[in-house]
This record gives sequence, C-alpha cells and structure tokens, in this order.
Amino acid sequence: MPPGHGENCCMSTALWIIVAMLAVGTIAGGLMRLQAWLRRPVSPEVIDAARRDDAEDE
Repeated sequence: MPPGHGENCCMSTALWIIVAMLAVGTIAGGLMRLQAWLRRPVSPEVIDAARRDDAEDE
C-alpha cells in the first residue's frame, strides 16, 4: 500500500459521512417547511372556488 493511503481513505469516508448528513438535514428541513406550508389555513376564496368546481362536476 502506498504511504498515506490509509489516512486518505479515512478522510474520504469522513467527507462522505458529512455530505450524507448535510443531504439528510436538507431533505428533513424541506419536509418540515412543506408540512408547515400545508398546515396553513386556506382562504375562503379558495374554499368557495372548490365548492363551485364540485357543484359543476355533479
């Protein structure tokens, strides 16, 4: 094995672990923001438009 190869391997593994943690954190943060956005109350205009659309379908 060339000198210093073991250290490079560990450094590469640590780098990939950090990249994976950042990716998981980004995805989790996005899902939390999406959940908060979906929990927002809907305006009455949107509800009325949906009811009118349902009435037209029947």
